[in-house]
Amino acid sequence: MMRDLRSLLRVIALAGMLLVFANTAKLHAQAAPNKQACQGSTVDDQGEDVARKSRAFLAELQAAVSKDDKAGVAAMISYPLLVIHGSSKTRVRTQTQFLSQYDSIFDAHVRQAIAQQSAKCLFGNYQGTMIGNGEVWYREQESGGMKIITVNTSAGIP
Repeated sequence: MMRDLRSLLRVIALAGMLLVFANTAKLHAQAAPNKQACQGSTVDDQGEDVARKSRAFLAELQAAVSKDDKAGVAAMISYPLLVIHGSSKTRVRTQTQFLSQYDSIFDAHVRQAIAQQSAKCLFGNYQGTMIGNGEVWYREQESGGMKIITVNTSAGIP
């Protein structure tokens, strides 16, 4: 009986150590969000249709930005566009205004965030879908299409 109790205690201790190890590994992965592995794609929690549209929109945006297709990107905006730079918030009201400010809105930091965003690891919630650390937010419009609603040029910059 004593031997059975010791064996049971060893199994319980081993199970406890495995749980601690698993939780430590999970916390370590969460502390390093810039690694390629992601902790799930919360855009999938928004439904299959939204997730599919979000991924397709990301691919379209990545292609337009990589080709420096400013007019193509301008067509992907919901106006007025909220632009955040540090503590400053402005609204870009028209496509013409956006095109004249394209290089300062879609600066190197924002373009890099777009280029590096994995479709597998998209974050989404009731506000929309986020690229990078919040550099770009887009969401489904009443028409059913996706449009960019916010660009935060200072997101993710320490």
